[in-house]
Amino acid sequence: MPSDAYNAAVAALKQQMQESAAGPPPDLATTRAGFEAGYSSMPVPDGVSFAPVDAGGVSAEWVTPPEVEGNRTIVYLHGGGYVVGSLNTHRHVVSRLAQGAKARLLNVDYRLAPESPFPAALDDAMAAWQWHLANGGEAAHTAISGDSAGGGLTIALCMKLRDEGMALPACAAPISPWTDLTFTGDSMTERAERDPLLAGADALSGMVMAYAQSTDATDPYVSPVFGTFDNLPPMMIQVGTEEVLYDDSTRVVKAIENANGSVEFRPWQDMMHVWHLLAGVAPEAEEGIAELAAYIAERT
Repeated sequence: MPSDAYNAAVAALKQQMQESAAGPPPDLATTRAGFEAGYSSMPVPDGVSFAPVDAGGVSAEWVTPPEVEGNRTIVYLHGGGYVVGSLNTHRHVVSRLAQGAKARLLNVDYRLAPESPFPAALDDAMAAWQWHLANGGEAAHTAISGDSAGGGLTIALCMKLRDEGMALPACAAPISPWTDLTFTGDSMTERAERDPLLAGADALSGMVMAYAQSTDATDPYVSPVFGTFDNLPPMMIQVGTEEVLYDDSTRVVKAIENANGSVEFRPWQDMMHVWHLLAGVAPEAEEGIAELAAYIAERT
């Protein structure tokens, strides 16, 4: 059973979504400002430091907890449907992830659509990865992680690194990854009334148009579910059972298994899309991040 704190947070989110739906559709600037206001003020753990860095021409930030094991590093790609989100909106998540894994974390502020459509986000993720390796980072001690669009981008980056014959991370850990921008998973309709954050294809179609634009959304670097899954790094995928994107995870898990790859599937009962964003509010968020951190620490 979800905690009272989780239920209260979800109820507040549903109320906010209903109020938003009752008015005129917000423009992108308003949506971005709302996302920033909603998550940038979330508390971060004491002792974690933040330092801006130019990661190969990409804006990024080093997140360093009080204790780091060796050269253990996480490259993190935030969510937000490729159109919203920033270093600020995910600090409360990545700081806890870094602290739990005892790793320094490179929080990547990749370019957003529609100003910078595909492949800008993937290009920036690749540039940050190459910069990391060129500046003392070790692939064998680095994980790639991200949530929602950033989770899909995590998988796309691993595919791109494999296809280019580049060093792969020790593991990948996508959270609620958005892997199918064509909405063909059954959960898109089956869970549309259950997901308090994403209400189905109608809520996401504008993001697809902004990000993919002239690119076919079945391109595996846009929708990794349509890619090949051989020779990818070990992966753990977390997803909430209430998510419209639930099948975006299950289909990837099955594809990795069919390719004889290493994957750990962690469905969280009754959880919404990227419940980790409730870190500092709901214990389930803290527990989800702790599970992710433990997986990364074990493999890096």
